[in-house]
Amino acid sequence: MTRLIGLFGVLAALAGCAHQPPVSGPPVNVAVASDPQQCATRVECTTKTARTLLFVFDYAAAGAPLVQRDGRLLFTPADVPVTDWPALYIRLAEAEQSAFAFNAQCRAQTCRLTAPQLLQIYRSYLADKPCAFSPAVCRID
Repeated sequence: MTRLIGLFGVLAALAGCAHQPPVSGPPVNVAVASDPQQCATRVECTTKTARTLLFVFDYAAAGAPLVQRDGRLLFTPADVPVTDWPALYIRLAEAEQSAFAFNAQCRAQTCRLTAPQLLQIYRSYLADKPCAFSPAVCRID
């Protein structure tokens, strides 16, 4: 008799569990368009560092002075002759959960590109959609 009561208790518990609503899984992460200057993972930061190097080499190939490196900083040296290309200052992101910092400064009376135009071109390189080094509108969306 005790066994029968125990069996009914177990069956009642199982029947109660069967009527519970299903548990939903973890929330789904929705991909959101992110800031090209941000990187979340080591792989993404490494990829964007390579794209930054491509940007500075293409910038020099277009006629701008070569940049120098000091740790994570890429910059146009102060002692290069002044040209109509803005001087660059780019701080590379850390290994993950970091951002690339960008600054450009025109040292001449006028420059081929404004700092916002050059920033947009740089961001296009980070997004793997490089725009030309021209004053034309550069869209990466």
